[in-house]
Amino acid sequence: MLIAIGALALFIAILILLLPREDTETTPDGERKAEAAGDGVVAPTTLEGALVAQLVHGEITRTQYHAALAGLAARDDERNPLSAPGNDRPDACA
Repeated sequence: MLIAIGALALFIAILILLLPREDTETTPDGERKAEAAGDGVVAPTTLEGALVAQLVHGEITRTQYHAALAGLAARDDERNPLSAPGNDRPDACA
């Protein structure tokens, strides 16, 4: 009888460890879930994410999305120009 109780306790402990818990407060990344949506959708945290959400919901067209991303890329290039290693040498392109 004692073995049966021990086996049952072990089985319950394994079930508790293996079954996923539903955390309604935060996502695994620690971001708050969107309360307004009510369906567990995480609000976008970047401008690119907001644009994708607008595209998926049909608020903007593909052309508008591409134009907005091109503008973001141009702005990013102005703010943070990318330089490849070796471009500072005169003989790098020769």
